[in-house]
Amino acid sequence: MKPFDCSKMRAAVSVAVTLLLAGILLQIPRALFGADFPAFTTLLSGIGLVTVVSSPVVLLAIGLLATMPSVARDLALCDR
Repeated sequence: MKPFDCSKMRAAVSVAVTLLLAGILLQIPRALFGADFPAFTTLLSGIGLVTVVSSPVVLLAIGLLATMPSVARDLALCDR
């Protein structure tokens, strides 16, 4: 069993996309209800900021990992 294969890389990209979309969705209450519920919207906005920032970090980690020769050899066998 290889530690890095095509399905794990695809799953990691899916996680990064999900983090980005979740972060954007968590920012919406701040725009709609900012003054009405300040503590709640600040909490959601903070969590949304963390998820939006972590999404490109995950993508950069995947990209750097894919440039390693042993991982690149394993990923070269992917058909899609």
